[in-house]
Amino acid sequence: MSIPLPICLENLVPLAQTPKGQTSIRLLRKILTNVVKSPHEAKFRKLNATKLMPKLAAENLAPIYIIEHAGFTKDPAGKYILPGDADLTKISTIVQAIDGVTGGGTPGASGGGASDPYAGLSKKEREELEWKQEQKRLEIQAEKRKKERDARRAKEAEERKKAEEAKRAEEAKKAEEATAMEVENAKAETEQEGVAEENTGEDKENNVMKVDEPEREGELGEHDKKDKQKEKSSSVDVSKLPPKSSLDTKLGSKKGEVQVVNDGGKPMVYQWNGDQWTCVGEAMDVQEKPDEELDDDMKDIVKRLKAGKSFAGAPAKKKKSKKPANFAQMTLEEKHAYAVKEREKKQRALERQREKNRKEVGKAAVMLAEQTEWQKLQAAAAAKRKAEKESRRAKKKLLARMKRERAQRNKEIAEENKRLLAEQAERRRQQGLK
Repeated sequence: MSIPLPICLENLVPLAQTPKGQTSIRLLRKILTNVVKSPHEAKFRKLNATKLMPKLAAENLAPIYIIEHAGFTKDPAGKYILPGDADLTKISTIVQAIDGVTGGGTPGASGGGASDPYAGLSKKEREELEWKQEQKRLEIQAEKRKKERDARRAKEAEERKKAEEAKRAEEAKKAEEATAMEVENAKAETEQEGVAEENTGEDKENNVMKVDEPEREGELGEHDKKDKQKEKSSSVDVSKLPPKSSLDTKLGSKKGEVQVVNDGGKPMVYQWNGDQWTCVGEAMDVQEKPDEELDDDMKDIVKRLKAGKSFAGAPAKKKKSKKPANFAQMTLEEKHAYAVKEREKKQRALERQREKNRKEVGKAAVMLAEQTEWQKLQAAAAAKRKAEKESRRAKKKLLARMKRERAQRNKEIAEENKRLLAEQAERRRQQGLK
């Protein structure tokens, strides 16, 4: 039901007594005056309901109904638009009426007192108007709360996004620090290997010097040399030692392993330095203990070992060497190139393992982020459902309260009518007695 313009104008009278009402009247008058003064200005014919309506309807909905009486219509987008064929004379008349009602356009200076805004309306019409105004006020409040809620949620989402970005940056920084530490450890290992190779070279030089000692002993004289060799060889059983040529096809099981071989009728000691056999010097007092002097258990052990069997009876497993078969025949440059190649191969394997670890860590982080986001979405959906439920409950309570108030008013009116009828009947009875 459309509210008549006179009633809307009368509802402006109580607005002129409050600061918010005065602001609403000034805004209403400014909107209509701008249209009258500049009828062809497009910006004055379009009103943003989201910003203006809360100010216009601060106290009651009379200014909004006056806007509609002036010719403004609300489009689906929520904006009030004045058509091009609107009656400007009517708008000017409404402005004059507003000035007359509010005291010449100055809110708060009205000459007359506040009159009944529902004068001339029936009880049903009044209730419908009250209901309409209440619904309009609730819609404005709901829209305002919705905007505040949306702004709050947007702010919370932005804060969550910043926190997640900071967390990802911290994780990336930690990963980079771990990678840098691993690279430093690898460099340290490489330097240690280089130092070990240098030490091996120094050992070779020392061994060469030791080998050259017998040549220097030749200066003592042939007679002394022969006596010394006879004295050394007198306690060494050279015939039972393996020949030197056996070392050409044999690789040491560990660094520092020692072998005594028959080198030209002399018991010479060779040591494995990790790459090849190097001569340490001539062995002294090297004799193999005969099997006759061993007990039965030791004889069985020696027999099994000579046969290439383990103590349990099964053939002893030989550890496979990763070095090529012709490693002993390689030159120093070839061995160095082989060591560099093996080191690069280990480095590549280490890099592949690190990359695999980084991918696994990243995948775990992504899965954790997705799970967290899903939990947040679930919590937001639950909060939304709870808010909607609370809104429905509040609306239901409001309707019930308004229904109770209406019933109470009807009851009071019925009692008042009953009292008036009783008084009227009493007066008639008394008049009849007279």
